[in-house]
Order: sequence, then structure tokens, then C-alpha cells
Amino acid sequence: MLPRTFLLLLMLCSGLFLIAQNTDQEMGDQRTAQEIAGDLQYLLEASRLADTARYEGIRGTPYRYEQFGALLLFDTAMNPYPVDKANYNGFSNQFEFYHNGKLREINGNNFMRVEVLQAEGPDHIYVRGLNRKFPSSYARVIFQGDNIVATLIYNVINDEKVVENPGQTLKLRRFSAKSLYYAMVDGEFVTLKLSAKALAESLGHPAELRKFIKAQKLKPGRDEDLIKIFEKADELF
Repeated sequence: MLPRTFLLLLMLCSGLFLIAQNTDQEMGDQRTAQEIAGDLQYLLEASRLADTARYEGIRGTPYRYEQFGALLLFDTAMNPYPVDKANYNGFSNQFEFYHNGKLREINGNNFMRVEVLQAEGPDHIYVRGLNRKFPSSYARVIFQGDNIVATLIYNVINDEKVVENPGQTLKLRRFSAKSLYYAMVDGEFVTLKLSAKALAESLGHPAELRKFIKAQKLKPGRDEDLIKIFEKADELF
């Protein structure tokens, strides 16, 4: 049985999914000019200017997506706020957006759920506090079944290396990103490793899952194959 706190967050995630579908189709037509102005004012109040020079000298990028794009923010009352140019910062664990050419960081306490719109495939759904190992981070929900809920944490660190050259010491800093996978499996929180054997053990019913993965020639490192494995594991309960 899934824990009560986790269920509440999951209900938030599921309930807002339907709202987001309607909002994506209708928000542009339904909001009045006054409502749009009010939404913008709240976004500005619930965010702060980001220092664009804060990462000087660090190679790479902390951002999850190559381009800043459209997303929907949901406040604690489940009201949606469309944003045109935004991205997720895996180093600060916050979403950021541009307004009038200036970068702003959103206060995660004001928006528990975010939907990053995708040109192809399903939109990416993030819920803050859903993953108990990263309570202040947004976890992307990659699978939601009756007995299994899988999440992904996009974790970015500042990897610093010291290089000794004749007569000088250099410090090289680079953003290093990792995708960390976790799941709530029949009420138990588990860390996932994306190998066929380890995944089958963590998701329960290892013999049946290993047989399924082998028969279907699935590779857990591929998103579409990983979802098929989650679906099969969920069916086995």
C-alpha cells in the first residue's frame, strides 16, 4: 500500500494532469486581459531575478533542456500559469524563465507541479517533493501505475578538477549531469539501476521480468523500453 503522503502528492499529480490538458487547449482563449495581467503579477511576485553571471568559469550547462520553451506552472490552489520561455535548472533545482529579457528564478514553494510542453511525445510532468531523497527538488514522473510510480531526478553538480601544469595549478569546473531513477513499488521506495537484472530485482517478480525483458529484447536505457518494463512490472502485482 502506498504511503499517505505519497498518495496525496500523487493525487495532486494525477488531478492536475486533466486540468493541464484542458488548460493547454483553452487557456489562450479563456483568459481576459485582466486575468493575464494578474497571472503575470503573481509570477513576478513568486520569483526573483537570477544572476546571469553566477556560472562564469563553469563549462557546460545546468539546464535540462537545450532550448528555453513553453511550460505550465500550477500553484498550490491548482491554478495554471502559462510561461513561454522557461527551463529547469538541475543545479539549483528550480525552474527559471525570461521576462522582458531578464532571467528570473521561480520560488518552488509556490508551484508544486510543472508541465513542460513537448513538440513530440507526452509532456514532461514534474512534481516538487514527490521524491523523498530529494524533497526540495522537482521529480519528473516517468511512469504512474496502480502499484508502481517511477520518478527521475535530473541532478547537476559542479565538478571541479585540479590540473597541475609546470609552474601553475589550474582548476577546471564543469557542470556534470546525471539522471537518477527511483520508484515507489507497492509501498516501498527503491533506487533503480538501469540494467535488466537490477531493474527486475527492484521492481519485484524478478524471474518473470527478466524473462519478459529478454523475450522482448528490451534495453532499459531507452525511454520507450523502460516504460514497457514498468508497465509489465505493474501488471504482475
